[in-house]
Amino acid sequence: MDLRAPVDGQLVTLSFVDGLGYACALLLAGVFVRAGAAKLARPATTAAGFAALGVPVAARAARAVPLVELLCAVALIGAPRAGGGAGLVLLAGLSVVLVRALRAGWAVPCNCFGTARAEPVSTTDLVRNALLAGLAAVSLADTHPTVPGPMAVVVAVGAFAAGLVALATLRRRSRPGHAQAGTP
Repeated sequence: MDLRAPVDGQLVTLSFVDGLGYACALLLAGVFVRAGAAKLARPATTAAGFAALGVPVAARAARAVPLVELLCAVALIGAPRAGGGAGLVLLAGLSVVLVRALRAGWAVPCNCFGTARAEPVSTTDLVRNALLAGLAAVSLADTHPTVPGPMAVVVAVGAFAAGLVALATLRRRSRPGHAQAGTP
């Protein structure tokens, strides 16, 4: 919903979601900082996880990927359009690794956030990457840092929270032995 208002003698259109792209960029930057820092904190675990996922030169990748994630976070904060593009490329590459593991039937944990989970890689991890790619895509809307409007913050944080709830629900329902509602 837009509102037309005078600004410096000109009638301009003000959007209630001004800065939505930058709000999404900041959220995604936080995710990349968390993922990169966690991988850097446990390099041996990261390398072992990458090797289990079939990543070539896993030890080198375990050093490079977290740095790329941190650089994407910096780019998202300083130049959201460029950072969003880089984030899309990074998430696509990481998703290719996950798809390859799923297609091969490998029951290996995902080290996506620096710690091994007991559960093997699943389609839920791909859904998570798709949701993060959505943040990256929306961040392409802003070319430079801008103060997000209150509605943009509400929309971005609300969508992010809904995504987290959806992922938790998917993960819980995909566990072996999970009884569906209405079944004994």
